[in-house]
Amino acid sequence: MSMQHNSKVKTMRNPIAMSVALAIGLTNLSAFAEEETASAEVDELTIEHVTVTARHKVESLQTTPIAVSAFGADQIKEERINGLEDISSRVPGFQMNAYNSAEPELFMRGIGSDIESAGAAAAIGMYIDGVYISRGTSAVMDLYDLQSVEVLRGPQGTLYGKNVVGGAVNFITKRPVDGDMEGSAEVTAGDYGLMEAKGFVTGAISDSVAGKISVVSKTRDGYGKNTHTGNDADVAESTSVRGQLLYTASDDLEILVTAASSTADGVPKIKHIGYSAGRNEAFISDDPREDLSSVDNDEESDSTTFAVQVDWTTGIGQLTSITAYRDNDYSIYENAAAGLVDSTQKFEWCGDWSTGDVFPCEDNTVENQEDLALIQPDDEWLSLKEEQSEQFSQEFRLADVSNGPLGWLVGVFYMTEDIDRNEAVDYWFDTQWGTTTGNIYNTTINDTTSYAVFGQASYELTDKLSVTGGLRWSRDEKDFSGTAGGKRFDNCCGHHIDLDGNWVFDEYAFETDDSWEEWTPSFNIDYQATDDTFLYASVAKGYKAGGFNGEGMEKAEEAIIAFDPETAWNYEVGFKTRSFADRLQVNGALFFTEYTDIQTTVWVETGETTPDNLQVFNGTGEVSGLELEVVALVTEGLKISGSYGFIDSEFTEDFEVDGENLKGNKMRRTPENTFSLNAVYEWGMGDFAEASISVSYQYQDEYFFDNSNDPLTQVDSETNVDAVFMLRSWEDTWSVQVWAKNLTDELNVASTTVYAAMDDTVYNSYKAPKTVGVTFGYNF
Repeated sequence: MSMQHNSKVKTMRNPIAMSVALAIGLTNLSAFAEEETASAEVDELTIEHVTVTARHKVESLQTTPIAVSAFGADQIKEERINGLEDISSRVPGFQMNAYNSAEPELFMRGIGSDIESAGAAAAIGMYIDGVYISRGTSAVMDLYDLQSVEVLRGPQGTLYGKNVVGGAVNFITKRPVDGDMEGSAEVTAGDYGLMEAKGFVTGAISDSVAGKISVVSKTRDGYGKNTHTGNDADVAESTSVRGQLLYTASDDLEILVTAASSTADGVPKIKHIGYSAGRNEAFISDDPREDLSSVDNDEESDSTTFAVQVDWTTGIGQLTSITAYRDNDYSIYENAAAGLVDSTQKFEWCGDWSTGDVFPCEDNTVENQEDLALIQPDDEWLSLKEEQSEQFSQEFRLADVSNGPLGWLVGVFYMTEDIDRNEAVDYWFDTQWGTTTGNIYNTTINDTTSYAVFGQASYELTDKLSVTGGLRWSRDEKDFSGTAGGKRFDNCCGHHIDLDGNWVFDEYAFETDDSWEEWTPSFNIDYQATDDTFLYASVAKGYKAGGFNGEGMEKAEEAIIAFDPETAWNYEVGFKTRSFADRLQVNGALFFTEYTDIQTTVWVETGETTPDNLQVFNGTGEVSGLELEVVALVTEGLKISGSYGFIDSEFTEDFEVDGENLKGNKMRRTPENTFSLNAVYEWGMGDFAEASISVSYQYQDEYFFDNSNDPLTQVDSETNVDAVFMLRSWEDTWSVQVWAKNLTDELNVASTTVYAAMDDTVYNSYKAPKTVGVTFGYNF
């Protein structure tokens, strides 16, 4: 038997029309700019100057020598960007697949991770106010009360350290306001029973202390249904609270204290048979968001954060200390297959397979396998995953604050992380060798300690030319242990293999440890060619620590053998320009990245009568690409923005899995072309209010969900259209939004899996359908 990640959904749209619209808009902009340049009047219509903190200091987006996409609070509201999935669709080369709320799979510039093991980590770094988030629960956070979101593309190994081989995402919250009390409240109602309330209050508590509290609560009925139980699937219910205190001791000293908590209790998406090569075709449901299942799925997650940031300006520089503690709990129970299965039904063979003397067993519930195939699909996979993690981190940075030609930053980083994970599966399979049913389970514990020392310096050779160099040393130590047991998938043995190669009847235990260290340098040179043209070239190395396979180990040996660290060398040239009196902004980057020892999950054969086993292998590949981001003020009321990404990826060295060489294959989750376009038109409605309409369009090419490049693992091209009409008072006291997401009701892929018991069968889950709603906001 075989198991593979897979998808087969056909949605096709052509972005040519949108490209033509953008070209027409830019042509109009040129005409307007030339007309107004000829005028003696001063044109105040310019693109807003955006600042970012990608290099741990505040600087203009247009003079930062990094490929970074920035989303401010106004854009997040105007386009109704609700989460990281909306962000990823607007960033070139960024791909997100999420079938549940706590284990999203992020890929950027060809690299990412879907390894769920306690002994592994992500390839895209996540940060909230400078605090590294080691597990995935925050990737699906609601984007409320944020100052900005910054997406750094490419390795960020010097300033950000480990697990940023592909890039980093920074969520930056709004700080408390020192002054009179102010706040905001929002209420949203939509179809599928959506009810959402958001609000914050901030203001001075004393002469030196300001505070803020933010709350978000959301409930939504299901986008899908379990037609066996009649209950909804893909249900959301969540609440989050964040409190902050900002103590300004003096002009030189600020202390920000943050405490946050979030909880979610929902129902995961139900799986749908998207394709079957044989008997399961008869059990494909008519509605892809509805299917039969013997159980209702369930999902719960909780996280708590406490952080203290101290910023102290001293005689030698600004000292920043970030101390943080995070606690995460997560569980999901689901049927990872689809279709109704009665696990008491069976047809088994008795006798001696070695001699071929086999016959139907007396206790079979059906006379032959054909009868069983008429009753139900060929497999059921009832999976429970539970995880509890704690992390503590401490970072110190000292940065130059002088205005001289030399700028520098040095720092140290320390983190501990403890992860306890439990996985168990109740399974039922019907194969050509008969019916098999049972349970497998494993528990894993991973303790990680990380250290790092880093520094970076910039020097202005002239008033236009600067060079920057940086270096980081990182060390990661992991202690990994656990147990595993249960009945194998065949009927001959209810055993696993211990470290001595012996069959064991119960469970086996294992314990191991390993450590890795890496130097990650970076160098770039930037040149301010004109007041409106900024050029840069950079070389940077990224690093992701090694780890251990903790998913479904057949043998103890599989659990204790570590997979290698992942590294990347990125070579990049970029430009950031403004023209037409600051009404056209075009930023771009060309890059080439060499990935070594890419950590990737593969399915490995375990025997003729047993399904493949999930393991982590290391491969080597290359990625090259182009990224463009455009903002254009076409008229006083019309703004057009967009992005385009092109990526060419492949494995460049021998990468063998069960005799199949994946060399030359494309890397998974990496569409060759991605395109996004947003148009916002604003107009006044007398003294009453101002109105705006925002239309967003996203397109991505087909891509392979798995590195095998099996045609069954291909996700076809996808599109998405969102629209928002907003009316708000001139003083921004109140606002009303009428919105629609996925306006054309596309069936876009969230995740896919293929199990092969009797026949290859594709199980899909899908992103949200078309949704509509209205949001009322009030600021005070």
